[in-house]
Amino acid sequence: MVACIVLAGCGGTSGEGSVARNTSAPAYGTLVDAKVPPRLLRLPLTNQHGQRVTLASWPGRTVMLVPFLTLCSDICPFTTGNLLQVEQALRVDHAASRVQIVELTVDPRRDTPARLAAYAKLTRARWQFVTETPAELKTLSKYFGFSYERIPEGKPPAIDWWTGKPLTYDVDHSDNYFVIDPAGNERVVEDAAPDFHGHLNPKLQKFLSPLGRQHEKHPPQPDWTTADALQALAHVLGRELPASSTG
Repeated sequence: MVACIVLAGCGGTSGEGSVARNTSAPAYGTLVDAKVPPRLLRLPLTNQHGQRVTLASWPGRTVMLVPFLTLCSDICPFTTGNLLQVEQALRVDHAASRVQIVELTVDPRRDTPARLAAYAKLTRARWQFVTETPAELKTLSKYFGFSYERIPEGKPPAIDWWTGKPLTYDVDHSDNYFVIDPAGNERVVEDAAPDFHGHLNPKLQKFLSPLGRQHEKHPPQPDWTTADALQALAHVLGRELPASSTG
C-alpha cells in the first residue's frame, strides 16, 4: 500500500510524493513497521554543537525525525513551535529521557552548525538540530520519503533573521515527521503541515512571509497538532502522554 504525502514547503508550492510501508492511518499519522537499514542509522550527521551524531546516538530512546530548514519563512517556524510544546509535555510527564527530537535540515549548504546553534538559541529549543552532506540528505530523503527542492527566492527577497541580508534562494519541501522506536524500526509517518497555537519568537514572526502569516491563521490541510504528535509518540512508547498546553 502507498500513502500520499502532501507537500507544503517554505516556497509555498504544493505537489505529491509517496511513502510505502503503511499498515493503517490514524489521525496522528500512518502506522508503519519497517526496519530502518543500519547504514542509515549510522549515517554521520553534525549537530548544532559541532558534534558528530547519528540516528543511533541515543540508545533506548524513541527518535522523532523532522525535516526543516532555519530559513523557512512559511511552515517550519510552526513546526518548531509545535515541537516546543511536545518537549514541554514530555518534561511534565517525566518522559523526556525516553524521546529524542531531531530536526534535520533540508538546506545543508546554509544550515551550518553555527546557524543551527543560533536557531536553537532563538527558539530556546533543547533538542538536536542536525546538518549533513547533500549526498547524505539525498539518501535519507529517498528512504523516508520526504522531498525538497531549491527554488528561486521571491521578490522582494526575504531578509535573513540571523545576518540581516537578503536571501538568494528558498527550499521547497514536504512537511513530515517520522517516529523511530529504540530498536530502529520506523513506526509512524506523518505527512501534514503543523497546526500551531501559541506565540512565535518576535524575530521569527517578523521573518514570516505573507503566505506564512496566512498559514499561521489557516494551516494547510491536512495538518497535525501538538496532541497528534504526542499520540504518535505514545503509540511507540506504549503509554499515554498528556496533551500540551497550546496557549
